[in-house]
Amino acid sequence: MLARGAHSHPWSAQQYRDSLSSGHRCWVLRVPEVVDEPLSGLVACCVTSRLFDEIEVFDVAVAPEWQNRGVGTQLLQRVLAQCPDDVARVLLEVRASNRSARALYHKLGFSEDGRRKNYYPKSDGTREDALLMSLIL
Repeated sequence: MLARGAHSHPWSAQQYRDSLSSGHRCWVLRVPEVVDEPLSGLVACCVTSRLFDEIEVFDVAVAPEWQNRGVGTQLLQRVLAQCPDDVARVLLEVRASNRSARALYHKLGFSEDGRRKNYYPKSDGTREDALLMSLIL
């Protein structure tokens, strides 16, 4: 599954199903030439939720072999371009240690608004901070 390769603590398949069942949107990028298996060509996904005039990005995952090739940028640009006109702001949080994701979000115009201490679990049993980011549309 895509998330397992993309994250140290990935969402489970059930978490994705629950998210979609509760009305969240899932955006995907696929490699078009792979047609035999519906999910085999999946290279990236983004899960979002809308509440009033804000959209929150819950998850962005890019397959390891597609990372640092512009796929995350392309996916998020599509998500942002398709935000309804009445959406004023996009919110997300990111691991403080995830420099490449932070650079991507800054490139897209997001700014850091705050920090959640010890939010994300780490593989060594400790925890790390989440940075809160937003983009005014």
